[in-house]
Formats: sequence, structure tokens, C-alpha cells
Amino acid sequence: MGQLKELYSSQAIQSRVKELGKQISQDFYDLDNPVVIGVMKGAVCFLTDLMRELKTKDPWQLEFVRLSSYGAAKESSGTVQTPYLDLPNLYERNILVVEDIIDSGRTAQFFLNYLKEQYNPNVLKIATFLSKPSRRVLPLDPDYIGYTIDDLFVIGYGLDLIEKYREIPYLAIYEQ
Repeated sequence: MGQLKELYSSQAIQSRVKELGKQISQDFYDLDNPVVIGVMKGAVCFLTDLMRELKTKDPWQLEFVRLSSYGAAKESSGTVQTPYLDLPNLYERNILVVEDIIDSGRTAQFFLNYLKEQYNPNVLKIATFLSKPSRRVLPLDPDYIGYTIDDLFVIGYGLDLIEKYREIPYLAIYEQ
């Protein structure tokens, strides 16, 4: 078993989520029928905490999808898997996608393109807990970023190592 080295404490994460919540609330405040789509499983902790911070005139509709380019591996396969991509009619809605991490950009770009083609959203923005620009293979700049990190393998706060460690309330570097 590897070692865990704390990168961001639970308190630091909560503070950053509050800041992002304020920013997103300002951008979406006057928009009708906002929808937040969580990309499972990794985004669950970030999504839950972020939703508690969103203050808008209209209440948010919550939806989920399950997408992955990792599967049970530590490296992206390069192919986006869509085990659950069932959404209601979101035609011309105001959409916020919430991701756990954007590294290569493949999964996020795939999903943003899918939403544009299927639903022609009025607003389409993406929030990610973590951004790893050094790993990008597709040009993608998230609208809201919790933290930008180097090319590290991290776990906790919803992120996993082969489906383990998601429950850790802080973000840790996993070292072999």
C-alpha cells in the first residue's frame, strides 16, 4: 500500500468551494431553470458541497451522468466510456457541468459537445474541482476551477484509486 500525503485539507477545500459557489451564483443568478449535471462518481463530494453554496433566483435541477476514460486504471484509456448517459429534455436550458478532475480533456470535451449537439443550451459552463493542464491533449479551459495541480496522482474528496479512498475528506497525493 502506498503513502498518502495531504495536498489540500478539508478546511481549505470547503473555503475554496464557498468561493466558487459565490462566483457561479453570480453568473447564474438571473438565469431561468438552471441545471447542474454531476459527472459520477468522482464529482459526488464536490457537487454536494458546491450545490449547498449555489444561490440563484430559480432553484437548480440536479441530474447525473456516468462517464469515464479511466475505467479501473490509473491512466486514461483515451476512449470515453458512457455507462450512464440518460438525461431528460434539457433543450435550451442553462447548464452547469460539475467534474471532479479535468486532465486530458477528453471526457469533458466529449460531454460538452454531446450537450451542445443534443440540447443547444443557452448557457453551458463547466466547473471542475481539479484541473491538470499539463496533461491536456485537447484544448479545454474550465469556467470554474477549484485547484490547478501538477501531474500528480491524487485521491480523496471523491477521487479514487481503483474505486477506493473516495471517502477521505481531504485531497491527498498517493505515493507508491
